[in-house]
Amino acid sequence: MASVRRNSLTALAPVSCAAIALTLAVPGTASATPPTPDPDGEHCVLVLGESDEETVCFATAEESTRYRSVKQLRNLVTVYDWVNFNDSGPTTAVASTDYEVCSGSTADIDWARETLYGKQFVMRNPDGVSENNAYSSVQTFNGCDIRLSDWVNNNVDGGRSGWINSCSNLNGSGEGDCPTVNNWNNRASSWQLS
Repeated sequence: MASVRRNSLTALAPVSCAAIALTLAVPGTASATPPTPDPDGEHCVLVLGESDEETVCFATAEESTRYRSVKQLRNLVTVYDWVNFNDSGPTTAVASTDYEVCSGSTADIDWARETLYGKQFVMRNPDGVSENNAYSSVQTFNGCDIRLSDWVNNNVDGGRSGWINSCSNLNGSGEGDCPTVNNWNNRASSWQLS
């Protein structure tokens, strides 16, 4: 019996190893190549840099995710035009190459988007409508929280949300996953990360 098993394993081993090598080689090659950007894409990645930022858009949410993976970007926050983190509608993922972008405290501001006016929205947008007053749900990652502001420059004189970790519906009914968020759907004009 032992020799039959050994012979069976010996006969299968070269085929199995070749099949495994082929299986591993194909996905590795494909994932090393970033997807082709689509200037009319609905799913954008805002890459934060030390002194600047870059936005790259894609036709699908899957391409946006693959781009962040290939470029080894850390996702900090994703904002959605639709409620319930629905990526069937437009999205923007804010990402960075820096491992520690967000501190563990909200006492300091780690990154700010001073205005959403004039920033092209995250969807097919031939008229260049701004991203201002467009967010309906938001998720943060890697220790980040986001605070939304009614006014540009995160002005303290305008309305500001509390720090949000995750909110599936910025309408804010005072229930669900974001009980302290009230009526922030389609309202933000700037934001801060901490």
